[in-house]
Amino acid sequence: MPDTRRPAVVCLHSSAASSQQWRRLVADGGSAWQWHTPDLFGHGTRPGWPELMPSQLCVEANGVLAGLSLPREQGFHLVGHSYGGTVALQIALQQPRRVLSLTLYEPVAFGLLPALGPNEPEWAEIREVAATLGAALDRGDDLGAARGFCGYWQGRNIWRELDDTRRLRLAEAMPTVRRHFEALFNARWSDSLLGLLRMPVHLICGTATRASAQRVAQSLAGRLPNVRFDWLEGAGHLAPITDAARVNELILESLGAMQLGSMQRALAA
Repeated sequence: MPDTRRPAVVCLHSSAASSQQWRRLVADGGSAWQWHTPDLFGHGTRPGWPELMPSQLCVEANGVLAGLSLPREQGFHLVGHSYGGTVALQIALQQPRRVLSLTLYEPVAFGLLPALGPNEPEWAEIREVAATLGAALDRGDDLGAARGFCGYWQGRNIWRELDDTRRLRLAEAMPTVRRHFEALFNARWSDSLLGLLRMPVHLICGTATRASAQRVAQSLAGRLPNVRFDWLEGAGHLAPITDAARVNELILESLGAMQLGSMQRALAA
C-alpha cells in the first residue's frame, strides 16, 4: 500500500538518461518524502515508445500516470529536467487538481518558440539539431546521432570521454529521442492554456546553458501565472547530473516551501 502520510514527489528524467539520474536527490531528500522516479518510454527498464501511438506529450504523460503507485486522487509534487520537465508540465495540464507544484530545471518546451517571432534564432537552432539527429538515424548511424546530440547539450565534444558501453546505451535511446523532439515541437501551448497552471512553479535555468533551453525558460517565466524563476550561475543544461549538489539543494528547498504552502492552503480551505 502506498504511504499517504508522506508527501509524494514524482521526478522525471531527461532524454537519453534514466530514473537513475535522481539517485542523489532521493538520498539527499531522505525519508521525509515519498519518492517516485519512473523511467520514461525507451529509457532504463521501460519499453520503447508505443509503436502505433503519435509523437505527443500526452502519450508520455499518460504512461507516467498509469504507472504511478498512488491512489487515483492523491496529490503529488513534480520535479523534472529537460524533456522530463516538459512532460511534467503536460501532466499538470492534464491533472491540475492533483499536481501540487512543479520544480523544473530547463524544461525544453520547444513548441513555444515559433510564437515568439518568425525569425526566432533559437527555434532554427534546435530544429537543426533535431534534423541532424534524424538524418543520422535515417542512414543507420545511431552512434553518430548520439554523438551529435551529446555534443550539443554538453557544449563540447564529450564523445571521446565515454566508454563503449555508455556510447551504445546512448545510441539505443536515439530513436526514442527523435520521438521526443517531435512531441516537443508539436506542443504549441497557448497563453490561455498555460494560464490554467495555477499551482506554484519553480523554474531553474543555468547561465551557461544552450540558447534554445534558456529562451524556453524565459518564455515560460513570462507566461505562467504563479512562477518563481532562478538562475544557477555557471551551470549548463545537464547540471542536474553534472552539478547535482547545487541543483538538488535548490530542488529540496523548493519542495519544502511548496509543501508548506500546500498544507497552508488545505487548512485555509
